[in-house]
Amino acid sequence: MCTDIRLVRLTDRHISGRTLDFGYDVQSRVQVVPRGQRQSAVTTNTAAQTMTWSNDLGYVGMDAFGFEWAICDGLNEAGLSIGTLWLPETTLPTSPPTDSGPGVIDFVHLAGWILGTCRTVDDVRTALASVRIWNAPIKRLWQSTDPLPKNLIPLADYAFTEHLSIHDASGGDLVVEFIDGTAVFHDNKIGVLTNSPTYDWHTTNLRNYVGLTNVEDKPLNLMGMPVTPTGNGSGLLGMPGDVTPASRFIRATVLTEVATSAKDTRDAINQTFHSLDLVSVPRFLAASGDYTQWYVARDHDDPTYYVRSYDSWRTDVHRLADLNVNKPGATSSLSLPTQ
Repeated sequence: MCTDIRLVRLTDRHISGRTLDFGYDVQSRVQVVPRGQRQSAVTTNTAAQTMTWSNDLGYVGMDAFGFEWAICDGLNEAGLSIGTLWLPETTLPTSPPTDSGPGVIDFVHLAGWILGTCRTVDDVRTALASVRIWNAPIKRLWQSTDPLPKNLIPLADYAFTEHLSIHDASGGDLVVEFIDGTAVFHDNKIGVLTNSPTYDWHTTNLRNYVGLTNVEDKPLNLMGMPVTPTGNGSGLLGMPGDVTPASRFIRATVLTEVATSAKDTRDAINQTFHSLDLVSVPRFLAASGDYTQWYVARDHDDPTYYVRSYDSWRTDVHRLADLNVNKPGATSSLSLPTQ
């Protein structure tokens, strides 16, 4: 379970954020990836040509499960972000192509490749049309000769089924889903994404909540009897409060609709985190064990990555220019806040 939003009503700023909700400890770190890193997708071990590339854009991103290249969220120096969110409806082959064609990349390498090579959502559309994607199970992702770590053994045969939420510095918002082996693109005018079902289902479901508003209801004369609202927030009566993807999508959409101004970037980042609080999942609430392990907020204009973790009240601020990601250098890992 995850939620991704951009405050689309802030027309003079481009600010987004997301939560990462999962039932296993994903053990994320912040990866700092400067320009010029030579990277490779998971080897196909077939005649198909495994993709290799060098990133001409530096970026920061969150890794998972000890795979430093397995970026599940990130922001690059051009102000493009990508978030991967769980989607069981994803259908990609779990084995690579066997022919000798080029451009084969596994799904888990997609986010890092996009961050390192794309500046806009249009670039992402073009890039994805040029590659063939397969979904390597975790046991194929583990390239070390050491045994698979104990925390990954239950997931060894699992392939990550996710869709992508992408935002850029000019206000472009894109959702990419992989259905029946094909990339499906959705212009995301409301700037919101959660999980199952697919994006088009969620936008249709919005029709059930067209009456939600932050404007207070007026008193009603009911057959001569005055009926007044019970308190502030009466226009939001009926907004679902559970943690299902459908309900979080509705709440997140309302939040992006009503956040119409911010006095400065700090105010907009603060609003983003408070909005994410309304869709976060505390520990123990879901019997599945899912909870919000970390939050990020992203400033796309002056690319800066703000990170919070479940067990900390601190926000770490990673301004990409200060990290020198625009210059060749070695990658590095930063821990999430813990206090």
